[in-house]
Amino acid sequence: MKKVKIIRNSMLIVLLSMLVLPAFSQVRFGVKAEVGLNNPSFSSEVFEVENLTSYSIGPSLEMMFPFAVADFGIEASLLYNDNRMTVSNLTGETRTSSDVSNRYLNLPVNAKAKFGLGGLPLKLFATAGPYVGYLISGDKIDLNDIQKDIKAKEFQAGANIGVGIELLRMFQVGLNYGVQLTDNYALDEPNWRDPLNGKTQTWSITGAIYF
Repeated sequence: MKKVKIIRNSMLIVLLSMLVLPAFSQVRFGVKAEVGLNNPSFSSEVFEVENLTSYSIGPSLEMMFPFAVADFGIEASLLYNDNRMTVSNLTGETRTSSDVSNRYLNLPVNAKAKFGLGGLPLKLFATAGPYVGYLISGDKIDLNDIQKDIKAKEFQAGANIGVGIELLRMFQVGLNYGVQLTDNYALDEPNWRDPLNGKTQTWSITGAIYF
């Protein structure tokens, strides 16, 4: 419980601190969404993981500081994230499968730069930064011939880097590359770790509307 309180308080402090803003900054609020692109599969002698899907959606804040050549600032979002996968047990005489879904509350905080293209009504942007996530709810992996249920870890962390286009100062579409720095599951068995924690690098399409 102590870890949960620390994560919640950290998220609250970051969000509240961004409300104390310099007068010369440009602050906008909006909605951001993200859909995973890759659908890899991982397998070992015990488990097979496939049909990996992921999507995120939630409020977002953009704080930019205009300069002569480009705009620099921070983008922070609070995203509801849903990860789904199919886990199959390869041991025993019959193959059993289970659909598993883990739901996280993710807080990505990115440095952001925007570059104008002359008189055109669009800009290029680039982002990079870390994220943390807190497990809201998750399904247990409970398959036949497994001695105990496998639960998702409560905390996750990683880093993102992305590029995209902003149109009409309102709509943003981008491509994001994420690296997960923590495992999804805490496992003692070495032959369980690779398939269940194999999704460490992801590609996704992002979209946002700022007002």
